[in-house]
Amino acid sequence: MEYRSDATFEKPSIFREGVRDYAERSSTPVSAELVDIAEKTTKSAPEWADISTAPVQVTFLQMLISTGRMNRVLEVGTFTGHGTVAMAAALPDDGEILTVDSYVTDPRAQEVATQSFALSAHGHKIKPVLDDALSGLRNVEGDFDLIFLDADKPNYITYFETILARNLLRPRGLLVVDNTMWGGEVLNPRTLPPAEEATTGEEWMERMFANWAHDVVKFNKHIAEDPRVRAALLTVHDGMTLVQLAS
Repeated sequence: MEYRSDATFEKPSIFREGVRDYAERSSTPVSAELVDIAEKTTKSAPEWADISTAPVQVTFLQMLISTGRMNRVLEVGTFTGHGTVAMAAALPDDGEILTVDSYVTDPRAQEVATQSFALSAHGHKIKPVLDDALSGLRNVEGDFDLIFLDADKPNYITYFETILARNLLRPRGLLVVDNTMWGGEVLNPRTLPPAEEATTGEEWMERMFANWAHDVVKFNKHIAEDPRVRAALLTVHDGMTLVQLAS
């Protein structure tokens, strides 16, 4: 899929106005390091800044890692490394996070991520994998305590099936899938012409956003009906689904 950078991508909130901001104000503030990465993201790639993990999300992921005493994490979709550094900070000193991204969305994001990893005190735990999501999932080795999936939505089912087929998730591990409410569009998905046929960046964004909602709906149904796993779709930020192998 060809990505357009001449328009700004921004999903609507799934909450009534002000609720998201209230949730962030009522949560523990993130570290100065993460604030700095978020600011660099907005400055370097403003058109795509909305796809970065939100403060409430990174705190939630950190709590999952620390509560589960997790040691090995796989992230599919690095972007500027905001979530990567946050999860690395929650890992023990001998832990590691493999983070996969081809940076096809915006090469500027790779510059921010690389710099952020180099500057972070937790950078030694971070192992970047320069690859597309599917190839990365097919080539990474070992199993993981937590897998955070935040890549292109049309391939979510394929990514999920690859994770299960390759036994990438440990028996008591967690797969966390982002954007499973997709700005609330999952309730009534629209069907627009293919984004590839758009003539402007704004039109491309609108079509991509609308059409991807169908893919998220299919994924949510696929997960909910799969007897191999148990899942809970949480209304954290834009929807985060927790998936665990059925015992």
